[in-house]
Amino acid sequence: MVETADGIPGLVGDQELAGEVAAVVFTNPATGFGVVELTPSGLGVPDGARTGAPPRASGPLADLVEGQAVRLSGRWTAHERYGPTFAATTWAPAAPRSPAALVTFLSSDRFPGVGTTLAQRLVARFGLDLGDVIDREPELLAEVRGVSAELAGQVADAWRRAGALAGLVGALGAAGVPPGIAHAAHRRLGDDAEALLARDPFALLDVRGASWQHAEALARAAGIGGDDPRRLVAGAVAAQRQATGESGSTALEDGALLTAARRLLGTDDTTARRALDLAGEAGRLERDDGSWYLPEDLAAERQLAAELVRLARATPRTGVLEEGFTLDPQLTPEQRLAVEQALVRGVSVLTGGPGTGKTRTVTELVRACEARGLRVALCAPTGRAARRLEELTNRGATTVHRLLEARGVPGAGFTFGYDATRRLPQDVVVADEWSMADTRLARALVRAVPDGAHLVLVGDADQLPSVGPGAVLRDLLAPEAAPVVAATTLTHVHRQAAQSRIVTLAHEIDAGSPPAWDRRPRRDGDVFVVPERSAGVPGRVAAIVAERAPSFYGLAPSDVQVLAPMYRGPAGVDALNAALKAALNPGGNRPAVAGFHEGDRVVQTRNDVELDVANGDVGEVAVVDRAARTLEVQFPSGPVTYDAERAADLAPAWCLTVHKSQGGEWPVVVVVLDPGHRTMLTRELVYTAVTRAACGLLLVGDPTLLAAAARRPGGGARGRRTGLTARLAAAWSAQGPAGE
Repeated sequence: MVETADGIPGLVGDQELAGEVAAVVFTNPATGFGVVELTPSGLGVPDGARTGAPPRASGPLADLVEGQAVRLSGRWTAHERYGPTFAATTWAPAAPRSPAALVTFLSSDRFPGVGTTLAQRLVARFGLDLGDVIDREPELLAEVRGVSAELAGQVADAWRRAGALAGLVGALGAAGVPPGIAHAAHRRLGDDAEALLARDPFALLDVRGASWQHAEALARAAGIGGDDPRRLVAGAVAAQRQATGESGSTALEDGALLTAARRLLGTDDTTARRALDLAGEAGRLERDDGSWYLPEDLAAERQLAAELVRLARATPRTGVLEEGFTLDPQLTPEQRLAVEQALVRGVSVLTGGPGTGKTRTVTELVRACEARGLRVALCAPTGRAARRLEELTNRGATTVHRLLEARGVPGAGFTFGYDATRRLPQDVVVADEWSMADTRLARALVRAVPDGAHLVLVGDADQLPSVGPGAVLRDLLAPEAAPVVAATTLTHVHRQAAQSRIVTLAHEIDAGSPPAWDRRPRRDGDVFVVPERSAGVPGRVAAIVAERAPSFYGLAPSDVQVLAPMYRGPAGVDALNAALKAALNPGGNRPAVAGFHEGDRVVQTRNDVELDVANGDVGEVAVVDRAARTLEVQFPSGPVTYDAERAADLAPAWCLTVHKSQGGEWPVVVVVLDPGHRTMLTRELVYTAVTRAACGLLLVGDPTLLAAAARRPGGGARGRRTGLTARLAAAWSAQGPAGE
């Protein structure tokens, strides 16, 4: 031990600090990091930290609440702003020391249904021995007036969960696994997570955010050898997930997976082959036609093909256009064909670039269906895309998940109220932005469409493909799928759209021939080029969003959206979000929950059917309640309240990645082009980014990168390995000519 100038010991090793949480200063459930103030028991507080104010502690403390008695392990540090701070590495529950703190703890949101009155009664009845009563005879809690047997069980479960999480954080932390992963493991695996991971450390790979390195560290700490079957199976599956996750494929060739497994496991071909075989025998991977699949991807691809063929062969509910109804004479022949195909074929696809009239065609199709009294459902993969479809067609639209009445199943994704056993009541289902749909989402929608109904899929095949595995839109546009799918591609750019430089620039990018701009500022119609060095990009963008664009266009800063390809780097999404928040909504000393303040722009990062929010929904934090550890976010569909744990699914949205922007459109878009993003700058990415802008587009950074990106087709949907097209052709042929 050494003494610092202020008398705070600097230790190599751990000290302890015990006490009760007096205040929760900051929490970030996504990482598990938290800052609290303690009412200390006297244990572990050096003279240099006795300032009269409650000692402050930081570390994996995001789950603590006021009144909770804890014992922390760590060391004292001297924070440059807050002074003596205990940097905790782990924590454990401690025996409560004061009745008042125990009442505060029991009154927290950790114990739903208790409240202050019942907490006071429980403490008055059992005193500081309440923990012992819960451990030994929890049924005695029901002797207290107002506490039912059910509530007594819930209180006991919540009390034990606090201890289970503390033990898990400590166990995983000892192996070098971050506390944020431990919190996620507890949410995913429950109170038995520590025991489960002790039996099979590689079960950690099912936890969101956990990596192979995390699982390996846990396995080494448990003494699991390199050739242990658990490690080999997990390595084969992880290699498949990693490879398909990076490429977007559903299938991986045998040789490619063998190489990927060998590299991940750090072994030879013989052992890697054994890993693949073991994974196949365990049902964790499946081999089909020389390629390896995750079982859920193979099942989704097979079922999607079968369901599409079912719809294509069913007797349609509609026929040719009836007398007395006339399509808009201004429709182009391509648009007219698309409407007619949608009415006579079970499955049709409408594709085309910006300005070619996809939405106009969909609106006319809906009008034709309404004239016949047909029931129409409009949907899209994300909430933002559904709202845009609703605004453009002036008809109600929803997400695919909401249309299908999705319900979340912990650890198992979703179940759907509408599926193969209970199909949708509509006669026509139109799904927009279908380039965003992966194989599993497509399977869920198609199997819910009833026989004889019409499925119309709309999208731009040149945009970025889905984040999830598969290339559904590409596969349905393949010539081999023609017997099953009626495809129409719109190519004519309408006169009004052609007057927009944004639209014409998008088509030039798609053709690989945009203007080769140099590094000088310029205006080209509604496109502005703003050269800037990497280090200056965040400040320049913040000024554009906060002042220049709103002043020039007469809009609010919220009508300006910033897009960038990557999170990291001086001009990445993270740096841009920090600069934009500082300019538009600085935190200062205001209260925060999960790192967010009132006025922050946020984006939902996954579908949450319980809260009725979809991945990609953008909203604004309206209310922060630090005492209750909740946020109220105002979305276009209405307010949603998040507790601190669910708030981990929110991210700053001042700047979005281009992938996250899909399905959305904003009046003004700022696209960052930086040399540090070069590896991500492909034709599909910049095309997608540019087509998000409606009225104004600003390209900030190095303008020469635009032409370079347009000349560089990415893997996109073209590079994805799938079997859907072949399965469609085989399933159609197996059933003989149509009508048999």
